[in-house]
Amino acid sequence: MAKPAALPPHIRQLVDKKNYVIAIKTHASEQSISMEEAKNQIDAYEMQSDAKNQTPTNSVNTNANQATPNGLNQLHQSLDNHLQQEHIKVPLIPRWVWRVTTIILVLAIIVWMGYRLFK
Repeated sequence: MAKPAALPPHIRQLVDKKNYVIAIKTHASEQSISMEEAKNQIDAYEMQSDAKNQTPTNSVNTNANQATPNGLNQLHQSLDNHLQQEHIKVPLIPRWVWRVTTIILVLAIIVWMGYRLFK
């Protein structure tokens, strides 16, 4: 396996951005090596960089993924606070209710007119 430090900067950037296919093809063509060797070099670089960037697992909050019973209430409160800070008035009747009401009203008028026409 080759040294991971032998990767050119633009190849390291592609690997860091998770563009593995382009990184392997470019590295193989530029260095005139096989795709397998380029893949091995990139894998070695990635393992080395992952080892440097690893964070301790006990620092991750495990309670963050658990749902709380009042989580929905907190979501509504935070949304209301955000709207209040942005000075956005929440309508009393949601927009979808107006749309459905309008559609039902138009359909009722069309049916009534059709009934009167063909009576």
